[in-house]
Amino acid sequence: MKTITKCTLILASILLTSCVNQNTKIAANIMPTTNPCSKLEQLKNAYYNDFKQIKEIKVAGRVSNIWKAKYQLFGENCQVFSWGGKQHTYSCRLVAPDEETAQNYYRSAKRITQECLGDEWQIEESNRRHDDGMKASFTNHGAKQSEQVTFSTHLVPTPGLFSTTWTLYYYVGNSTEPSKKKD
Repeated sequence: MKTITKCTLILASILLTSCVNQNTKIAANIMPTTNPCSKLEQLKNAYYNDFKQIKEIKVAGRVSNIWKAKYQLFGENCQVFSWGGKQHTYSCRLVAPDEETAQNYYRSAKRITQECLGDEWQIEESNRRHDDGMKASFTNHGAKQSEQVTFSTHLVPTPGLFSTTWTLYYYVGNSTEPSKKKD
């Protein structure tokens, strides 16, 4: 009986390891790097192709189209969405357990983004309009309008019944309205 149990456990371990290795290989083909600067560069390049290589499952909406993303910049809630099919944005969100942790995530996202993008990218930081959160956006104003990509992070309070949680959002897209684009 012990021999059967051992063989079953060994076989199950081998099968589990092969599944994990296969998922790792698939993820590596989507975004084959763990370097944050390479990840941001690849997301910027994916923007110019409407994020086609990272779109997975499409969920049609009333006002927009949404795709679950194959690639998670952080957390497990990344998606690509489009408004009227003209402008695509990659978005991730991460809920923090408390405000201090959320503030640390926000500062870290700003620091890493600035380090990776370089001095030609300008940061604009402000309070959010509709809540007590913060917003930081990075744009290269020297690029042609049609090639401008904005990286932004938002720190958003989410009031609940008994407490407030904080959520960090990260977006890669173009902050210019499609109808206002001029070349």
